[in-house]
Amino acid sequence: MWKSGPGETVKKFGVAASLGTVFVSYVAAGSLIGYFLDKWLGTSPWLFLLFFAIGIGGGIYNVFKLAARL
Repeated sequence: MWKSGPGETVKKFGVAASLGTVFVSYVAAGSLIGYFLDKWLGTSPWLFLLFFAIGIGGGIYNVFKLAARL
């Protein structure tokens, strides 16, 4: 049916398992950057919301990019 060996299946499983981790890490990184910039510059909550949205966008972009490798 498929012409991939067991090594290829393990690679694909590894990529699939990392999808959630990649998304969460991008959102967390964006949120933390925004939070600390807000504290430093006193612009609460605007930079948090901006970097949170950027983190979500980056996470979605990278999840789709990784999913295309499957």
